[in-house]
Amino acid sequence: MKKLYSALILSALALLAAGQSQAAHPALKRICGAAPSAPELVSGKTATEASMILVAGSVRGFADQSLAYLSCLDSQPASTSYMAQPSFRAQLSAHRDQVADRLEDTVNAYNAELRSFKAQQAQVAQK
Repeated sequence: MKKLYSALILSALALLAAGQSQAAHPALKRICGAAPSAPELVSGKTATEASMILVAGSVRGFADQSLAYLSCLDSQPASTSYMAQPSFRAQLSAHRDQVADRLEDTVNAYNAELRSFKAQQAQVAQK
């Protein structure tokens, strides 16, 4: 379990570093807006049921926004002058992958915290 948390933390740090170095091209921001920000998660070991429900809603909203944003990125018309540039296509591809990875990492991290929360609740119920 410690290895999983370590891997999640390292992944999050890598995404933060990559996100700062590979910002979206200004044309993408103009067309699709800014990429959605991942919600802050709570620790499942110390969270209350109400806070887990609140975070679940935030994660669902983030997932919906991310999927809409990815759809916008995917629907870029191939005839634009930007799409004719290989460097722009590479930037678009890298940015899309980064957004998809952030979505996957956020959902996986929330699910890990939810499992931890449920395990904690099961321990409390047994006492």
